[in-house]
Amino acid sequence: MSKSEQALQWGMQYLTSKKLSIGDYKKVAHTPYSVVYAIKTEEGNVFYLKKTPAALFLEPKVLDFLKKQKCKNIPEVLAKNSDLCCFLMTSCGDISLHQLFKEEIYLIKLNQGISNYTAIQRVVENKAQQLLSLGIPDWRLNKFAELYYQLIQQDKLLLEEGLSRSEIDRLNQLYPRCVELCKDLAKYQIPETIGHCDFHENNILLDNKTGAVNIIDWGEIVITHPFFSLTGCLWHVTYFNKLKRTDLAYRKLQSQCIAPWLNLCNEENLLNALNISDQLNGIYAALGYARMYIATQDQSSTVQQKHHGAIAGCLRSFLQHNLQ
Repeated sequence: MSKSEQALQWGMQYLTSKKLSIGDYKKVAHTPYSVVYAIKTEEGNVFYLKKTPAALFLEPKVLDFLKKQKCKNIPEVLAKNSDLCCFLMTSCGDISLHQLFKEEIYLIKLNQGISNYTAIQRVVENKAQQLLSLGIPDWRLNKFAELYYQLIQQDKLLLEEGLSRSEIDRLNQLYPRCVELCKDLAKYQIPETIGHCDFHENNILLDNKTGAVNIIDWGEIVITHPFFSLTGCLWHVTYFNKLKRTDLAYRKLQSQCIAPWLNLCNEENLLNALNISDQLNGIYAALGYARMYIATQDQSSTVQQKHHGAIAGCLRSFLQHNLQ
């Protein structure tokens, strides 16, 4: 029996111990970084069993912590098994916004998802030590440039990813630029908080019964500037949908992203900070992929195999922002 099958068995045994009758189950996701089963009960409930590599088994701790802070619009952890690196959680939606956006972007729902996410960011913005104690990586601005430097010293990895020697040299030349941008962003004194490295419309779910818009996949969390994950979301929605940066709808999304911090800075300064974050977003995304590469390197199927060239593509976007 595979580890994922053992995890499924454990999850179903837990549910039956709670006097629930298993009706049906199916695998809904299978990637190098997670296996997810939907388990339906005869009582009409749907639960999700998620298994991850050991290095990525942060999600249940993160969700429990967020619940203690009274954060909303996230799954609830029912039980976890640290030996099998899996956990059971409640369902919190029927369809992702990515699926909903097949014909058009539903801005109201996307704005609601962004609002719910940024509300969580603000709730935990002064809890860095508690977050660090959970094992969440520290990508705060005073460490961000050093993380970039460490990444661009990995010549073998970068060459395997498809970067040329001249591109790697240019990335090294841009290290002072990264330092400068981090200092510029820090001047706005926007409190650092959690950053969901995979925050986008595919991880925002709509609950058809209640109309609630919820956020899932909280395993790829770091402590960093709040705008990095927001610029990542904006990039994702333009790349995979018919939305341009010049569209009015895009500017409205930008306004939604910065709105929760208007009590700290005026709109112009917040938009400037968002623009700086956008320039650094390629580095943020590359660091996210590098983290996932390491977490799955001992598996037969790895993130590096599935997303080969992702780090190169992300770093090239940083190069594009700094063409001379």
